Amino acid sequence: MKKLLILVVSVLAVFTAIYTVSGLETTSTVTTNDYTQFDTTQGNLGYFTDYNEYLSSLYAQVYDDIYEDIYNEIMLDIDAEFYEEIYSLVESKTDEFLNSEEISVYIDDFQQAIYNTVNVAKNSVYAIISYLGTEAKGIGSGVVYKYNQDTNEYFLITNYHVVEEGNNFSIVFSDESEYVGTLIGFDTEVDIAILKFSAEDKTNITVSTLGDSQNLTKGSFLVAAGNPRGLDFYGSVNLGIISGLNRKIDSNQYVDYIQHDSAINPGNSGGPAYNFNGEVIGINVAKFANTEIEGMGFAIPINLVKRIIERIENNDWLYDTIMPRLGANYYDVVEYLDNGFVSLTNLTINGNLITEPLTLALPSSINNGFIVSKILDSSTLSSSAIKSGDLVVKIDDFTIIDNQSYYDYMYANHEAGDVVVIYYYELNHDNLEYNSTLKSIEVTLK
Repeated sequence: MKKLLILVVSVLAVFTAIYTVSGLETTSTVTTNDYTQFDTTQGNLGYFTDYNEYLSSLYAQVYDDIYEDIYNEIMLDIDAEFYEEIYSLVESKTDEFLNSEEISVYIDDFQQAIYNTVNVAKNSVYAIISYLGTEAKGIGSGVVYKYNQDTNEYFLITNYHVVEEGNNFSIVFSDESEYVGTLIGFDTEVDIAILKFSAEDKTNITVSTLGDSQNLTKGSFLVAAGNPRGLDFYGSVNLGIISGLNRKIDSNQYVDYIQHDSAINPGNSGGPAYNFNGEVIGINVAKFANTEIEGMGFAIPINLVKRIIERIENNDWLYDTIMPRLGANYYDVVEYLDNGFVSLTNLTINGNLITEPLTLALPSSINNGFIVSKILDSSTLSSSAIKSGDLVVKIDDFTIIDNQSYYDYMYANHEAGDVVVIYYYELNHDNLEYNSTLKSIEVTLK
């Protein structure tokens, strides 16, 4: 800034000198109101009768010669000064921050949260071995979520695929001691199983709190716990973040999986994903893995798991899954509709499977719904009057628009065991025409 002041003073001095010299020359050469200027191109004097005209001419001559030098000098000086000030300020603040205790407090809190969560997992997550007779058929992980003091029994969550091939089960501790596990319920579609066990000589078993997966945030930290590759890596923990929410990774479209980047390997199945409050927010179930994919693990949201647990514990478990299904193969009308007609194969008409295409005219003004192809055994519709070829258009007050809207409605509003009213048009198997009267039937979802 001192350079800038010196420069400005110098410029003012130069202009003052020019004005003074010019003034002396004019007063000695011309009358009072005339001003002279030496013409360098012609080698003679010029005359100005107006003072402002004289100053403008003088300004024009000196502007181009000195403007760039003055401007560049001023800007360089300003830039240098401000850069120095900014650098000094940043350096000062950085030193102040690094020398303060705040940063160490942040790191200590983060580390302590990890330690606390790992300590919960240490005494709450165990290995599960599934046996068929005496042959080991599968190994996975499970987390203790409940203790019954009256019976001295612990309850544990795992994946159904960990236990599905076995008929007897062991809960294995870090010292390789084994305790008999009893399978009390499972969901084949969501892939959840519940076991219970007693271990009276173990005094440090911790019950993990089941959290809330409703309002999870992408980017939040989590800890995945389990036994990757079996007992050789017993009690492993992995730090990660939530990479995505409401992921669909299988065909049933029922589970909105939590995607995270914690390492998931065989043996981790059934293990918990914890938040930094030490609460279980999901049950690890799967990963995508090949040479082109890394860090894509998936967990079943704990809120869905809690619904399954409640049904199992209340003995309100009539079926193998909580998922509501019609129990039929069907055609989505919007995919086959052509000017009020559909052309379909593999309909069973009067007990005979017709493999050739059958062209059916839909009822008037109907352009959506499901046409039943085959009814599955022991399913929702297996004991109903609905048969192959019938057109289902409504469930309760919900009009079926397409396949996806049907899934969205059913999975958001119903579980297996719920009673619903199905509205449909019956296909006459003799003339292959739809009855114009809308029928309804009450069924229990299976």
